[in-house]
Amino acid sequence: MWSNYTARHAAQLIGLSESTVRMCIREGWLGHVGELPVRLSFRDLAALRSVKSLLGAGLSQQRLRRDLAAILAERSPGALAELALEARHGHVLVRGGENRHVSQLELALDNAPSSHAELHTFVTARAPGGGTVRLAVASRPSTAPQTAEDWIVAAVALEESDLAGAMAAYRKAIDLRPDATEAWINLGRLMAENGDPGGARACFDTALRLEPDDATALYNMGVVAQDLQDEQLAIANYVRALELDASLAEAHYNLATLYDSRGDARAAIRHINEYRKLTK
Repeated sequence: MWSNYTARHAAQLIGLSESTVRMCIREGWLGHVGELPVRLSFRDLAALRSVKSLLGAGLSQQRLRRDLAAILAERSPGALAELALEARHGHVLVRGGENRHVSQLELALDNAPSSHAELHTFVTARAPGGGTVRLAVASRPSTAPQTAEDWIVAAVALEESDLAGAMAAYRKAIDLRPDATEAWINLGRLMAENGDPGGARACFDTALRLEPDDATALYNMGVVAQDLQDEQLAIANYVRALELDASLAEAHYNLATLYDSRGDARAAIRHINEYRKLTK
């Protein structure tokens, strides 16, 4: 079978963002992670169609990554293309197969009215005076958030189950505290993951005006620039992000793909080796 699709070509053929295709490669679901140049097969395109279908059913990328990692953990590389997958009750399930990664209790709680269950999670939020705090919050809160920090915590808890609700909560946090960099970054990330690179870029621009040396915002701006095929801006943002935080493995990987496409083999090899070291 002919096998010669780049990540960008595959993204265009399937109708996904290039960053989503790169995420699938890094997760080991298709292609050969850590190898350059990246070349995808017709079989990989079939796997990407499954990913597109699951995302189109309203699953977040976080939920998709978690559930697929569990489903594929005991299967051979490339198994994604062979599986009949469906999105049900907010999870990825194997149609007609075992779904040991999701308990029946989880499915029951996910599908229950909000008055029947209150699920809790721990999240880290920025404290008003600086530093961070670790808070336990309900993913189905019984009382409305009051402060910007409350809305950020609520948004984080909603990301996997209610995309629109999470984005609205981040916007409410921004209304209450326009300098909430973390809210701008997270809102931009959700926009980027759901097909709005222009909106995402505006969010990251604002975050970087507030905190020019925020490595996460710089990395995310690089992802959006790469999706928009502004390779020079993408490289500049990844390089600056790594100057601030050398542990950003995905920035190394994305730089490697960019340098490889430009024919700079030495730079591509250097960054793919750094990526391998960080992800061993």
